[in-house]
Amino acid sequence: MAGLSIGDYQCASGALGADFVFVILTHESAEMLRLVTVLACLGALEAAVVAVPHVQLDVPAPVQPVIGAVLAQRKTAEPATVSLPLTKVDANGQRYFLGEMSVGTPGQAMTVTVDITGPLSYVPSVNCSDPFCTSHKQYDSAASSTYEADGTPFELPYGQNASGVLSKDAISVAGATVSGQTFGEATAVWNSYSVQAPNDGVLGLGFGFNAGEQGVPTIVESMVEQGLIGQWLAGLWLGRGDAGGELTLGGLNDARHSGELTWAPIVLNPEGWAASVESLAVGETSICSENCLVTALSTTPYFFMSMDAAKAVNDALGGFDIGQPGVAGLDCSTLYTLPTLQVDVAGRILEMSPLEYTFIYPFGGGVEMCLSGFVGMHDFDENVTVLGSLFMQKFYTAYDMQNMRVGFADSA
Repeated sequence: MAGLSIGDYQCASGALGADFVFVILTHESAEMLRLVTVLACLGALEAAVVAVPHVQLDVPAPVQPVIGAVLAQRKTAEPATVSLPLTKVDANGQRYFLGEMSVGTPGQAMTVTVDITGPLSYVPSVNCSDPFCTSHKQYDSAASSTYEADGTPFELPYGQNASGVLSKDAISVAGATVSGQTFGEATAVWNSYSVQAPNDGVLGLGFGFNAGEQGVPTIVESMVEQGLIGQWLAGLWLGRGDAGGELTLGGLNDARHSGELTWAPIVLNPEGWAASVESLAVGETSICSENCLVTALSTTPYFFMSMDAAKAVNDALGGFDIGQPGVAGLDCSTLYTLPTLQVDVAGRILEMSPLEYTFIYPFGGGVEMCLSGFVGMHDFDENVTVLGSLFMQKFYTAYDMQNMRVGFADSA
């Protein structure tokens, strides 16, 4: 996989006027180039912060939730798998993988991102007048013959900046229709940056215990209960270049990966989940060496970690300050000499080259800028790392709820 260029993850054009970009690029001083990097990529970082959950975990050992046992005991139809194509869309300085979900009868089509960490699927309501809602498709319960009122209020955590009420209706994903599914009807979305996001809503594939206080079953749980799929198993393939992606529910697509999957146990607590791995390091610089937890997240390209861990890695890579906390610029001429990223999963080393964990932004005329993919975040535990879509484009990822594990294999 070549280093990601402007064709793969674009700096947000909306953050800069075209004339302003031209003026800056005619100055070749190092300080001006750094300024361009800061300004052009602020949109990308803000989008990532909005999309990434607060995964602060403090769990000493894997915990087997009751829900796994419950799912194992449910009677379902013959095992079935559904496949949802994902389309790549570049916007706001990052790449989105979007699928389609329809709500109601007749179906009201919505574009959605896939959130493996959040259990609640939600879409904007016609009762929402915020700029995000009015600039996207909105669900109209009055237009659906299968709508059932619930009215329980919800407010999403993890910086998703949406609140509203729970409702019930038919929801279709990849041709499989779940009847009476509880979902979020967002009546307020208050983050102004979200207005530019290309997705209407979110398909939540997180574990049901996150919503347990409200007794809300996830879409995947409902699919299992209603016999639409045979098991709580999901596979996520994110393509490279111009290729899109694919989400499978109920099974995996072996054509999307090569070799055997390597599995890591899932660690849980009421705030979320993560997979336990042995260690993460870039060359001789350790990111984590014990009790390491990783979350594979398709809604951001970055490797998020604690501020201290990111600084240690970026310092070792020769990174320099670009004025954005937790972010480091790199000397493009040194990329080929940088060490590999190594993630030890159950004794198997998953490797990424420096051209696979960095960003290269060419501006023409031989001018280019480079950024490290390792980004520091406040309030992250030292042992927690988010593996974003840079990682997932190289490694096919499987989520096995019933066996409480996540698997990785080389992407095909």
